[in-house]
Amino acid sequence: MFILAVAIVLPIDAAFMPVFSIGGTSPSLAGVLAAFVSLNAARRSAWWGCFVIGLLIDFSSPQLVNGALLFLPGPNTLGFALGSCTVTVFRALLLRRSMLTVSAMTFVLLLTASLIWVFIWSMRGIVTDGVVPFVGSAMQELGMRLGWCLSSAIIGLPVGWALNRTFSWWGFPGAGPRKF
Repeated sequence: MFILAVAIVLPIDAAFMPVFSIGGTSPSLAGVLAAFVSLNAARRSAWWGCFVIGLLIDFSSPQLVNGALLFLPGPNTLGFALGSCTVTVFRALLLRRSMLTVSAMTFVLLLTASLIWVFIWSMRGIVTDGVVPFVGSAMQELGMRLGWCLSSAIIGLPVGWALNRTFSWWGFPGAGPRKF
């Protein structure tokens, strides 16, 4: 189910989500999927799943640096993996099968991923030639990415609801009918 969901979500992120772009940032369905998986899968599976999502995003979105396209695996890969770790730390305190929880944890996961992404590219810029794939300072880029996190969290409400409806299909540990 995870492979199918990733195969659906990544092309939709690239082709359709820019329609919802506000201020140059479009929401991320991959972030919502990563948060959903991090909330419900076993810790190791959640980490590896988010690692794979981040790696696929890195390979599918090259960065233009000095006129050359760089396919740099790392910034999103580490960001999503560490974002998953952040969500799994909090998930024992949360009502996991709520669309509000999926939305809030989408924000947390993507905020962590954004911090890691900006840090890695800033360090690369300092160590190498000073060129980074964003315009302005790291703080300005974090501000732009905060908008990305917020828009993804908003999209996470209906998508989280839909993903929670498919919960039994995923085979998560403890998956079964809801007990009221």
